[in-house]
Amino acid sequence: DISKHVTSPLEVVYKEHVLNMETEYGRIDIWDVKERDDTPGYEDGLRLGLAPQDPRWFSYEDASPCRLLFLDGVLHMANQTDRVFHETLVHPAMFAHPSPKSVGILGGGDGGSLREVLKHKSVTDVTMVELDEKVVSVSKEYLPEISDCSDIVGSKPNCFDDDRLSLIFTDAFAYVKEKKEANGKFDVLVADVNQPENQDEYTDADTVNALVESLSPLGVLVINAGEAPMIVDPRADKGMQPKREAFTKLLEAHPKIASIFVFEDAQSGYVDPVAFLVACRDASCRKNWYGQTDEINYQVFDRLQAMKSKKPALIQFDGATQRSYQVPPRAWETVYCRREPEPFECAYRGLDMTKELFEYYPKNEDESAFVIRESKEGAENDAAVYATVDIPEGSYIMPTHLAASLEVSEDSAKDSNATAHLEGVGEADVLTDFVDYIDENGHSARDGSGKIYVEIGGSRVIRESDDASEVNIRRWVPAHPDGARPKYSPVYDRHRHSFDVFLVASRDIKAGEEIVKPGDLWDY
Repeated sequence: DISKHVTSPLEVVYKEHVLNMETEYGRIDIWDVKERDDTPGYEDGLRLGLAPQDPRWFSYEDASPCRLLFLDGVLHMANQTDRVFHETLVHPAMFAHPSPKSVGILGGGDGGSLREVLKHKSVTDVTMVELDEKVVSVSKEYLPEISDCSDIVGSKPNCFDDDRLSLIFTDAFAYVKEKKEANGKFDVLVADVNQPENQDEYTDADTVNALVESLSPLGVLVINAGEAPMIVDPRADKGMQPKREAFTKLLEAHPKIASIFVFEDAQSGYVDPVAFLVACRDASCRKNWYGQTDEINYQVFDRLQAMKSKKPALIQFDGATQRSYQVPPRAWETVYCRREPEPFECAYRGLDMTKELFEYYPKNEDESAFVIRESKEGAENDAAVYATVDIPEGSYIMPTHLAASLEVSEDSAKDSNATAHLEGVGEADVLTDFVDYIDENGHSARDGSGKIYVEIGGSRVIRESDDASEVNIRRWVPAHPDGARPKYSPVYDRHRHSFDVFLVASRDIKAGEEIVKPGDLWDY
């Protein structure tokens, strides 16, 4: 990495070797570098008193150098992007847990992960396990801003002096494997060590088991997963990151892991976008992971300590950032679907363009493939839907109406119901009708996000039946052969909405035939 970031690039026009230290455990290097295109930043402008038209704004000579920390030649951190990297590593995992109290940090001797963890009000104890004591002392001396907690209300000036911290100097992975009292302790475990390709422990089944066993019942694990994949990459175990794939598969096979998410960030100080992996012991973390922007923004406001300076606690992570992490870039899906055998859901990465769309147009019967008529006397439904044309098997049924389904959170539906029946207050008929409509026409999302999809178009009139001989439509994506959504699947993460709303003909439907759906249509 030193060659990649310092000595070889022609665009690096300033380089100073600030520190070269051999320790009992390895080598520590610190370099200051400037690139030809670097220009003064905001802080440089304040420091130098630069006026708007000052030509020094365009010169790298007046820009502050970027300080790089290398451990055994591997880039560990850049001070100019430290906050972006550590916010991205720490906070998605912290907010995936409802209220993390006990946090473990493996590695992280520079103090950046510790600083971000200590911003959470709920945290009562932090256990940091760092191999090399010199990494901590060097970081304090040469990169003091990384472990600076002076602006956090309730913390000490230096993060390493915080009363909640237990700092242990030993091999982090050996500690997790051998320290039996750590089992089930950590609500969140942050692995701020090398990425899997430089950390053989991630491919050891006993070590991975120890990491999982160290988590509490709702515990969350996060790691720096290395360079993000490219869409042209081969199958993951044959590409540039085979150890990441091996680690992922060990987590998938572990009975105590319920959900795995991957995401990436391009602003973390590395040449290529950095990937991160989050693993949860309980599937309930999906509800937090898939939160809406405003929900997450409120959690950030409510759960983080205030800053003495009144500045925002975070510069990178917020609700919109988390929303971008919820949908992995297409390269993750593409490489995942190169697994052998191909995962079941990969056949549903897009609508089948060879199949026809059959729409319902209530104001244009000539163009409509369906008509709604009054039901026969004694029928449970007031109306029924009939085909006006022949519909081949696999064709899409009312896709426009289904795509327009209303999305309501289960919490909102519950609160609306409670408000409609407040004790001592007359019932709110509008809210009551709304809640009844949700109950009658909605179904819970199968991804665990806590969302309800409420049909508002013609599809809501389709009759249900438990008689399989009557049924002629089904979900577009059938239930997974394993009986549940996979723990890890970029395909499900990228297509959650469409997997939960679209319907297709389960057999050929003749004109004049009633459209009937199964009673357990949206059961998994």
